Amino acid sequence: MLIGRRGQSIEPRKNFTIRLSDEEREQVEHDAQTNNMKLSDYVRYLILHGGRVDTILAYDRRDLIRQIAGLCNNYNQMTKTVNGCGYVLDSTMKAANRLMEQIKENLQEVANKWQ
Repeated sequence: MLIGRRGQSIEPRKNFTIRLSDEEREQVEHDAQTNNMKLSDYVRYLILHGGRVDTILAYDRRDLIRQIAGLCNNYNQMTKTVNGCGYVLDSTMKAANRLMEQIKENLQEVANKWQ
């Protein structure tokens, strides 16, 4: 079935109503916000994954992944510069090695927290 913008081929969704107390609703809204999810996406995730959402380290993981991405971006920029010049300075190699060590440390921290 074609619905939505530009006739995208997606299944139409059906509404599903549940009744919650004020406290339950506040808890679900808080948990959805903690996981940076819309309320409907959060409830859908709970239903599809048997009610298991790991909310403990959401912010820590996101920060570590952002730091790793930034370090990798810096490393790629250095690599591009080196490839363009045709030669590598000793200081550039030392900086690249420091970046790689930081990336390894952050990846290890993420791996330890995800266990």
